[in-house]
Amino acid sequence: MSQASDNHKERLTGHALRNAHLREQSLARAEAAPPLARSIVQIRAETLGMTRLEFARRSGISRGTLRDLELGVHTPTRRVLQRFLDFCQKRAVSPEQLELLRSLYTGPGDTLGQFLSRLELKAGTPKELARRVGISAATLWEYRRGHFPLPLPLLRKLCAAVGEEATLVEAIWEEAERQRFLDRGYPPALAEFWLLCSRADLAEKHVLTLGISTATARRLRYLELPPWGQVAKAARRLCRDERELRRLEATWVRDERAQQKQLVVSFGQRLKDLRLKRGVRRRELADLFGIGGKKPARIIKHIEEDGFYSAQAYPAGLVAVLTDDASERERLFACWQKRRHQFHRRHRPETRVELRLARELYGFELKDMEPILGYTSLEYQRIERGVGPLLDTARARILQAIHLAGARRVEALLQQQTLRKARESAWQAPLSVPDLIGLLVKREGGLIPLARTLCKAGLKGLWTGRLRSIANGSDMPSWFMLEQIGEACGVKDLAEARRDWIDRYRQQLHKTCISPLGIELRMLIAEVAPTLRAFSPRLGLNYSVLVRDLQRLDHDESIRWFHVERILHGVGLPADDFRWREIHALWYTAGERKARNNAAQRQRQSSAAGSH
Repeated sequence: MSQASDNHKERLTGHALRNAHLREQSLARAEAAPPLARSIVQIRAETLGMTRLEFARRSGISRGTLRDLELGVHTPTRRVLQRFLDFCQKRAVSPEQLELLRSLYTGPGDTLGQFLSRLELKAGTPKELARRVGISAATLWEYRRGHFPLPLPLLRKLCAAVGEEATLVEAIWEEAERQRFLDRGYPPALAEFWLLCSRADLAEKHVLTLGISTATARRLRYLELPPWGQVAKAARRLCRDERELRRLEATWVRDERAQQKQLVVSFGQRLKDLRLKRGVRRRELADLFGIGGKKPARIIKHIEEDGFYSAQAYPAGLVAVLTDDASERERLFACWQKRRHQFHRRHRPETRVELRLARELYGFELKDMEPILGYTSLEYQRIERGVGPLLDTARARILQAIHLAGARRVEALLQQQTLRKARESAWQAPLSVPDLIGLLVKREGGLIPLARTLCKAGLKGLWTGRLRSIANGSDMPSWFMLEQIGEACGVKDLAEARRDWIDRYRQQLHKTCISPLGIELRMLIAEVAPTLRAFSPRLGLNYSVLVRDLQRLDHDESIRWFHVERILHGVGLPADDFRWREIHALWYTAGERKARNNAAQRQRQSSAAGSH
């Protein structure tokens, strides 16, 4: 202590001398105290020249609270510190000392969190500051810790609520917002772009209003930089001057080139290559996954070209449908997860991304988790967002359950694909005549397109009404005509359809023909000609002569063998064929059948007359 102070102390007596010693002791103890406590002691004991008791009585701060603050036992609350500052301002303490005290308590104010702490200090409490601007204290707490992005207009409103100058607030806010984007993995150019959007109070959903296409916006959400020309118009609207625009353009072009060097074949491009290799159309995939809407194939297009995620056409299903190679599947899954992880890292860094990606890999929604895990949608959403702690064993069980359920879903999809392929190729080997026409109708897209196809092939007599009758089994044409239909449409195997035709055509003939000889001859004719009129030139006879002979044969009337023989020669049946002998036997026994039929008819007539 200086000699002048010692002389001054020697002139003091009584309580004044004791108070001087107390102040000196406080200053001596403060040398080892924290900076904040030391500054409080210096203002109280050196600048104001008060003892702890005197300061407590005059400021309204309790003596015990003041003791704890000066000893560094506790950090003062904002209310206590603000009361201390208010009292010191009334006692003409220099602004430099008070500013030092604020800086020691809240920090220098260079960061957004420190700046908000200064605003809360001026308001007295965070609750009071939140009340003045109309938000909750919990929301303000999230803003100060960086969990929520703080809008610039709200920050200016916070400054106005406590009378703080807002000259440097925008620079502090820009630095905090830029760092928030960079910490989440944004490229510097993209971080600057979203910073400008936030400054203009535009959210991601509003970016399309700037003239950016949907495909470009989707790339931005995946932290990818499209060519500068696709965002130049939006950037011009966001930048305040030409200098800011040129700086953003230079950063954008530099980062875009850096991304291009690291660019590998994307998940969508690999899917497209596999699809083209297998010859699968986009519409086929959309129909397999049950995608509705006016243009369902567009969803597959967006997945291939823009990296679009669809819960309907989920990645695991697409990969399983397009490739059987296990190693290729793993590479595709890794490629998709890497890119999708960039999408989720933009928001909510506390989210458990591995759970989210496992769920999206198989297209599961939150509502699907209840039958899989037993959690309601809200309960699983809280788990996925990291609201509460989660043990490693619990995380492993959740992932295992999701993968098992996903494997079952993929297996069901592959079975459905197999059935669809079987149905789509069923027209190549129809099991019946109605199936032949019905499957061709489905393949061509309707009765009218099928009729046009047959007409172009030169087939006549197959209008849409008749095709509909054949498809429902009410009409049965000749086998010659059905064989021509199969040949025109590229049907490979008609063996089962031929057996079905034999049964159906025979049943149809039984309704009008009572003789088995007439039935067999008409069956042979139907195999080589579409109609009787088309068959008659083979015999060198008039059509009416052929009809007369067949009508007599239909009723087992007496007819000479050469009439039957010329029909057999006309259909090209060899003489050593078993059917030749069978037909000869039927002709030989025609008289006996007719006699039996006549006797049976007379008996029926007599029975009917007796009953009357």
